Amino acid sequence: MDTLGAVNVIIVGDGAIGAALLEQLLRRPSLRHAVVLGRTAKPPVSDGRVTRLRFDACDPASVTRAASSAGEVLGRAHLLINTVGVLHSETQQPEKQLRSLSADHLQQSFLVNATLLPLLAQAFGVLLRHDEPAVLASLSARVGSIEDNRSGGWYSYRASKAAHNMLLRTLALEWRLSHRNATVVALHPGTVSSRLSEPFLSPRYKNRVLQPEESAQALLRVIGQLQPESSGHFYDWQGQPIPW
Repeated sequence: MDTLGAVNVIIVGDGAIGAALLEQLLRRPSLRHAVVLGRTAKPPVSDGRVTRLRFDACDPASVTRAASSAGEVLGRAHLLINTVGVLHSETQQPEKQLRSLSADHLQQSFLVNATLLPLLAQAFGVLLRHDEPAVLASLSARVGSIEDNRSGGWYSYRASKAAHNMLLRTLALEWRLSHRNATVVALHPGTVSSRLSEPFLSPRYKNRVLQPEESAQALLRVIGQLQPESSGHFYDWQGQPIPW
């Protein structure tokens, strides 16, 4: 089953991966409409299938307003993909050691990387509850896997992504009853050349680095191959399962 037939799509976040996903989707004649939620106002896309809405991932009321506006545009959605995440900022860097951890940084990481997900599900869930296949996909990170943690460090990012994964798994179990046609998955987009990862991609970095368009293409392939039994699972950009 290709879950990306004729679809209405909601892209949460307009960073490198969000923008690349939109670009890839616009190449598909099957795209009906795409609503993009971003933090800042960006120039409108010339394609009439795109609607941009401003929202603040740290403001629950903003999420609710965006969902109301998206509902007026779409009526129903077939794919919601959450690309929002924070690894570092001007005042926050990943903690290599416990002594670098602060309560403020930990709380900010949880707010963006974990809390946003259930707020999106609350606000947009009605748009994904219908008689056609639907997907809620939320970008996580391999470092959020507790089983895969072999090097430590990055306390706030690891912990908030692990919390994200638990929230998603719990949501998937509930939606098996309330949203019978919806598949809920966590996706690792790979290491992507973007503002989020750029400070950590030294010439000595050993893993493969994807360009945003490569990651977007791969993520859409994975989403397009999902089955109902995929709900509640965690996959990487190649479609391989990642342990929780």
